[in-house]
Amino acid sequence: MTLWASRSGTLLDDDGDAKITAATKLTGPATVAGGNIPAATLWWDGFTLAKNRSDADAEATFRALAHAAANKKMVADAADQAVWLIEGFKPGPKSIGVIEAVKMKAKPYPMLPQMGLMHGALGSEIVEFLQGKESAEQALKDVEAAYMSKAKEQGFL
Repeated sequence: MTLWASRSGTLLDDDGDAKITAATKLTGPATVAGGNIPAATLWWDGFTLAKNRSDADAEATFRALAHAAANKKMVADAADQAVWLIEGFKPGPKSIGVIEAVKMKAKPYPMLPQMGLMHGALGSEIVEFLQGKESAEQALKDVEAAYMSKAKEQGFL
């Protein structure tokens, strides 16, 4: 299956069946185009700060984030809690998939305002299809209509 890396820990925690947990191994993403393109995206490519911060607050926040990301002891101590894209990071079992996606040169997810609208349209309009109450074609028409409405409302179209 394909899942968010942040959700992978629940597959390997001690709350489930010990035999299933022991037999579960994570790996890199599936591929498309004959095995050359990872069927995954990376959800971070730096830091984002709110634009309504003062310059001093933004600078202090950036400095704190940059310091933390370069702190090898902190990274080692938190290696099983997050994936770190810095030299020397040794991935644990929960991080393997992300590291493999990075090695495969997965593209960053397009974090644009329009994508939020698409996520919302998909989330609200795909339900009846998943429940077997409408066809995939109808669900996609509904998604498109919901997206177009919101995109026009917000000035993207």
